[in-house]
Amino acid sequence: MKDLLIEILVEEIPANFAVPAIVSFQKIFETLLKNNSITYKNCTNFTTPRRLALLITELSENAKDELIETKGPMYDVAFNNGEPTKVGIGFFSANNLDINTLKNLDENESIEKPFLKEINGKKYIFIKKEKKGEITEELIRANLERILSEINFNKKMRWADKDFPFVRPIRGITLLYGSTVIDAEVAGIKTGNKLTGHRLLSPEFEVIKNPSDYEDMMMKKNVMVNRDKRLEYIKNSIDEIEKKYNASAVDKNKVANIVVDLVEYPYLLSTEFDEKFLEVPDEVLISEMIEHQKYFPLKDKNGKLTNIFIITANQPETPFIIAGNIRVLAARLSDGRFLYQEDLKNGLDEMNKRLSMLLFRANMGSVLDKVERLKKNTPLLIKLLGIEDKKDDVITTLNYMKSDLVSNMVYNFPELQGIMGSYFATYSGFKSEIALSIKEHYQPIFSGDIMPSNDLGKTASILDKLDNIISGFYVGDIPTGSQDPNGLRRQALGIINILISSEKHIDIRVLIENMISTMPEKALKNDSKNLVDDILVFFKSRFENELNNKFSHDAIYGVLATGVNDIYDSYLKIVAVDSFRQTNKDLFDNLLTIFKRINNIIKKSDAGSINETILKEDAEKNLYSVYKTKLKTVNDFINSKNYENAFKELSEIYEPLGKFFDDVMVMDKDETIKNNRIALLASIDKLFKTMLDFSVLIK
Repeated sequence: MKDLLIEILVEEIPANFAVPAIVSFQKIFETLLKNNSITYKNCTNFTTPRRLALLITELSENAKDELIETKGPMYDVAFNNGEPTKVGIGFFSANNLDINTLKNLDENESIEKPFLKEINGKKYIFIKKEKKGEITEELIRANLERILSEINFNKKMRWADKDFPFVRPIRGITLLYGSTVIDAEVAGIKTGNKLTGHRLLSPEFEVIKNPSDYEDMMMKKNVMVNRDKRLEYIKNSIDEIEKKYNASAVDKNKVANIVVDLVEYPYLLSTEFDEKFLEVPDEVLISEMIEHQKYFPLKDKNGKLTNIFIITANQPETPFIIAGNIRVLAARLSDGRFLYQEDLKNGLDEMNKRLSMLLFRANMGSVLDKVERLKKNTPLLIKLLGIEDKKDDVITTLNYMKSDLVSNMVYNFPELQGIMGSYFATYSGFKSEIALSIKEHYQPIFSGDIMPSNDLGKTASILDKLDNIISGFYVGDIPTGSQDPNGLRRQALGIINILISSEKHIDIRVLIENMISTMPEKALKNDSKNLVDDILVFFKSRFENELNNKFSHDAIYGVLATGVNDIYDSYLKIVAVDSFRQTNKDLFDNLLTIFKRINNIIKKSDAGSINETILKEDAEKNLYSVYKTKLKTVNDFINSKNYENAFKELSEIYEPLGKFFDDVMVMDKDETIKNNRIALLASIDKLFKTMLDFSVLIK
């Protein structure tokens, strides 16, 4: 057994390509070894911007020899009247056997000589052959080009006259097995045993004698090939700089996981930009430094952004590196500062005038048309939310929450939409609550994101997201499968989470109906007979997905089957039913069983009203008495949103129901009596459906 090193030296790989590439490289190589029964101890991957490498330890020199047993035809089929048949001749020919041996077969198993084996009373011809194990060197040599061609890169390129696509031009291939080079060639590059180090600090090539020396040898050549160690080194260096300035780096983990794939040996350097740029909003400076320059901005202990930032260099600090980075950042910050000041001069009202030129979506008009549509739906939503006293502030929020979309800042920094609007609103003298709601109306943006913090932001967010969803359905642009380019599923989930976290009861059906009525008629492309129900089903599916990991299937599907007009109300019922189910599992299962019986009875009948005077059996009289009592108490609890007690009351109907089925024949010969009993069961089913529908849980 020997160790194997394979290193692909290339021009700089894009940072976001590195991890997927090395993971796929390792998987492809390990699969090759596994499929050919070649054993090894460990496979370790290494990656830097200029190299992808694998170190496989204790790799066997060849696969184990195998005995392969092949089953042939039945003896009677292969041999007839003392002569081989076409079937027998074909089998022997395919396996390179002498046909004459067919006449001398016996049941003594041996290698290379055919023999007979009895299976289920019938004799079949078998042959065993020894397969020599694949030689590792030959296997790797034969598959090297294929392995490299299958490495996962988002994009590949061809260079010079080479007809071999790869992420970047290959500059060298090291392929060392023990102390031997496996001779191969890919894209005109021959394999060897020489390694080069850091492009500037150790560019010379040096022979590697043993694969296991790879990591230590590269470290001496100023290359930290182990990505995890490089990442740890970056974070530790940042920690030291943070202590030095008594500050903390913004988005440290995020930026570290980017820059780790930009350097072969990280050198963390700190410096400062001109303090005059601190008059620009923090988000702009942070976006410039992180998104564009991959720097680490520093905030002081009070959370205030400082003018100190950290550079990740690929070589030791020099005045040239510091000056160059300051110069580049200063140019970008100067542009940002200028654009910000220009936007402040223009003001929100001037920006609003240009919203009419910004398309919302095809056939649905401009963003200004959208804003006007939202304002028309404001009175209904604020009434449903119970915040009529905040109508003027909600209207102001809606008027200006999209203004920054046409600002210079958002044009250059799209990720700052809403945030810049908040700054512009504050500069213009708007209430702090309005400025905050402009910033937060896009929230929540993703799962786990924070909710809008005030009623203005919540109202604006619900209206904005619901308008986006309805518009999509209205023009026939509905999410299908994994396709949801406009993020409508995410926005539906956002509305659901706002209502639940805010404990808001609203009739979303009424709101959807009202908002559809304000859509431009000429834009309607959806030929559905009931667009409102389609949208509610869409909300229901998102609601189910959101709750699946939190509550039982029975509670979720049973409750949501009764409707989702009031999302928060449905959530409270699910909580109550799930809690009951967990603490009273046997009783819940018994209810499910008995309602399966009820469902089978009532689903084919037209239930009328109950006639108390023709109830004759004690069990049905008692059941009706319990039903009347529960009807009032359950409805009282339902009206007060006390769903735990409501379902507890409902569950107490189980015993008289069981007694009813034990003692009473529902399908009485007297049609009137039968229908009255069915009506009683249907009424009980209807009462249960104020909480959940058992029929959807019955399979």
